[in-house]
Amino acid sequence: MDHYPYLTVTRGHLFAHHTPYTIHDATKHLPTDQPLYLLDTDGIATNQPNYNTYQRLSSHTDLWIDAGPRTLNDLIDIVMAGATTIILRPNLWPTPDIDAIQDISDCNLYTYFEDDHTSVPPHINGLIIPYTGKNLPQRPLQHTQLPTYLLNLTDNDNYPDAASLTAVFQDFTFFTTENHP
Repeated sequence: MDHYPYLTVTRGHLFAHHTPYTIHDATKHLPTDQPLYLLDTDGIATNQPNYNTYQRLSSHTDLWIDAGPRTLNDLIDIVMAGATTIILRPNLWPTPDIDAIQDISDCNLYTYFEDDHTSVPPHINGLIIPYTGKNLPQRPLQHTQLPTYLLNLTDNDNYPDAASLTAVFQDFTFFTTENHP
């Protein structure tokens, strides 16, 4: 199974759990030819995405940005800042017009699948399933042909080895050690 890195962005600063990273340090450890998932807590919680950080990282790698867009204008701003894939959160944007989005952007669109009640819009490219140490929601793993990525939000490398997962987004510190595959 493939492992890809993720970092959290808060107030314009990058973190892997509680360890801060500069843009320079992050790009030094980025695996080649792999996307970087940016979990933007400011965008999600307060609708204040960190566009500067996206712009600075986008020249180094493909960015999967999870910033909680709520409108088409929010999504356009994230695309313009450098996203190649945007994560949609149904709790923040319950009924996005995927056709309208695809008319203005060729960005991939993934749904953040929090529980078995999450609705998946038609024409979506895939799913992101957060893993917090609890059981994974089973519906997408059993009933979808969409690419499904696990976002490992735990402090360790132990997560369910679900055969139907496409890959795992692992905390960035995993990639700064010699232990990663």
